[in-house]
Amino acid sequence: MKLLTVWKIMSKRHLVLLSTGMSLTAMSDSFILGPNMQSESHENILYPKASRARLFKEYKEVQREKSADPDIQLICDDSNIFKWTALIKGPSETPFEGGVFQLAFSIPEQYPLLPPQVRFLTKIFHPNVHFKTGEICLDILKNAWSPAWTLQSVCRAIIALMAHPEPDSPLNCDSGNLLRSGDIRGYQSMARMYTRLAAMPKKG
Repeated sequence: MKLLTVWKIMSKRHLVLLSTGMSLTAMSDSFILGPNMQSESHENILYPKASRARLFKEYKEVQREKSADPDIQLICDDSNIFKWTALIKGPSETPFEGGVFQLAFSIPEQYPLLPPQVRFLTKIFHPNVHFKTGEICLDILKNAWSPAWTLQSVCRAIIALMAHPEPDSPLNCDSGNLLRSGDIRGYQSMARMYTRLAAMPKKG
């Protein structure tokens, strides 16, 4: 392509992008990324490179080690690397055994300096999970977060929480009250019922 032609193309892009209020940085990124990436929002283009690099690294590790942890399946959104879902198996010898639970991950731009937001999409009866919203009360997702944690290790910590609930800091008070009162059988019965209803494939 001749230099004059390239200059004309760049000039036209410059005028169009400035007329839409796009920043010079975004204009540069848009030109470099090419037409196949143009459908991404301006916000996606401007996400910090460090966060993207970290998430790409985790994505590659997940693909490479799929068989290493059969209890966890992490899935990255095709169009947004800051959105993930996970399927985790209920831990054995718990009321959640045999169930498959779906999690939703929303990754902040400052990741891994800030923790991901994680919630259960599958209904679960557990003292540290809000029954309606799926919010999870787990210290590593709040003040005990470290950049050393990964999405995979967060899933592993959630599975551990499922097996070892903390009734003294409940988001589901009904569940927490059963455990605090010593009614282990009642808690397990309710948790097992919801596992069958929400986390197990329907027969027939």
